[in-house]
Amino acid sequence: MSGSESGHLLFGLTKARIEALTDGIFAFAMTLLVTTLDIPEPQGVLSTSGVARIIMENYPGFLHYALAFLILAAFWVSHHMQFHALRVVDRRMIWMNILLLLFVALLPFSTDLAGDYPDIPLSSMVFETNIFLIGGMMFLQWLYATDGRRLVSPEVTDSRIAASRRRALVLPVVSLAGIILALLGFGASTLVYLLVPPLILLTEGWNPRDLDRT
Repeated sequence: MSGSESGHLLFGLTKARIEALTDGIFAFAMTLLVTTLDIPEPQGVLSTSGVARIIMENYPGFLHYALAFLILAAFWVSHHMQFHALRVVDRRMIWMNILLLLFVALLPFSTDLAGDYPDIPLSSMVFETNIFLIGGMMFLQWLYATDGRRLVSPEVTDSRIAASRRRALVLPVVSLAGIILALLGFGASTLVYLLVPPLILLTEGWNPRDLDRT
């Protein structure tokens, strides 16, 4: 038995326990995002046009809700792919994952802030920094697990490790670009996340059959 496996068993936490906690936090954060959509108190009797106006005036909140939900979904899929490739977890990996969840649970707050104050660059920066921290932790987790093939299964190829590292860098890099745009005064800097899907396709040469190997 290797040192990593021995330490894992002594610590008493299996991979399944970590995945269960992670799934719960992701599910809670994704559900809580809907509370960021605020409906103002009615001023008198509302007509159909009045309700339509309220919806249109709150489109930044809807936009940031959709962005945050889809980004969290992408992170959850990536986390599942990462942990599926691991043969074992150790103490450091567990605490890295807990730190990741700290930033995941914070996303409803930063989404609410960005949706309520879309024209204030600092609000966008908080949202983008939150996503940068989640993405950065995802990348560091995978880097730690794959360095010297420390925690990954023997079946995981070097090419898959490299492709996953490139993919894990996309959201942190896009978030950094959004932070820079916000610092330059662009209120709609969060729209940079629309670049994520094509960038992922470019960085890993995505093939639908890759999902069958995760």
